[in-house]
Amino acid sequence: MGGRGLEDVALIHLADGIDSVSKASNEAERGMLPETPTICVGQPHRLDPTRCPEGKAILWLQIPDAPRVIKGDAAAEIDTTPDWTETMREAYADRIENILKRHIRNWDDIRLARRAYSPADLEGMNINLVGGDPYGGACTIDQFFVWRPYATQSNNATPIKGLYHIGASTHPGPGLGGGSGFNIAKGLGA
Repeated sequence: MGGRGLEDVALIHLADGIDSVSKASNEAERGMLPETPTICVGQPHRLDPTRCPEGKAILWLQIPDAPRVIKGDAAAEIDTTPDWTETMREAYADRIENILKRHIRNWDDIRLARRAYSPADLEGMNINLVGGDPYGGACTIDQFFVWRPYATQSNNATPIKGLYHIGASTHPGPGLGGGSGFNIAKGLGA
């Protein structure tokens, strides 16, 4: 990838800068397929080399600004419908691959396979991923922070001594790989 040493990083956010992230997020919020989406590039083999054969790599991609209901394509290249279709999903995955080709040397030679999932596909595989949201819900102030899981909760403590509430509805929020449990463990001296 673009910078020296990035091949050893477990998760990279690929974007053309903060303005690009803002633009893609705004387009998705308005129901558009972003012209240049932010691409989260996971390299799970960097944390666990047994995930693939020696000398090989796995890329896991997530597009945080893929809209669940589609109103159009910001690049005006993909014919859209309000609901995700296989054709739209694959065309959007092609767009993402074309971005990767600009950053990964010999992409066409090293790529072995691809499986793309739209937000609708994710929800279809797991009913808890409402709208395809892999993070477990919104982190808006009315859904998170001081009111979750309940208004008087402090530092994940519950009214029962020694019992703590962890998970996506607690600080630091959903999609952070056990962040709330990690914070509690550190607080308990682990």
